[in-house]
Amino acid sequence: MLEKEVYERIRKRFDSQDFLSFVGMKLEHVDKGKAVISCENKKEFSQYLGYMHGGMVTAIADTAGGHAAGTMLKEGYKTVTSELKIHFLKPVVSKKVIATGEVLSAGKRLIIVETVVRDEEDNMLAKMIATMFVIEPSE
Repeated sequence: MLEKEVYERIRKRFDSQDFLSFVGMKLEHVDKGKAVISCENKKEFSQYLGYMHGGMVTAIADTAGGHAAGTMLKEGYKTVTSELKIHFLKPVVSKKVIATGEVLSAGKRLIIVETVVRDEEDNMLAKMIATMFVIEPSE
């Protein structure tokens, strides 16, 4: 169960990022070590074959993983993505994608997350693993 103050911190962090609202990402669910982000697919996100651009899929996956990592932090601490690897498994043609980020390991300086991106029919479209760097309040 996620403490109310942690949820509010994650919600504030999500809402403060103009890019996320610009592209239409939504924070669907947050729990300890987990975050679910959704995004409607738009024509503007298409690459030349009409599929959702891989950069957009990566942005959604990274956002879910980053917010999952954020649930593990004490007040004043922050995270940024240090590295990520993503496997694109199927082209995204669905109207909506849902990314579920989960913490695999949380250390003092690094948090390892895994994110799965699915369509509305629960087909796995992409899988990402990422390392999040923890920034202390004094940094």
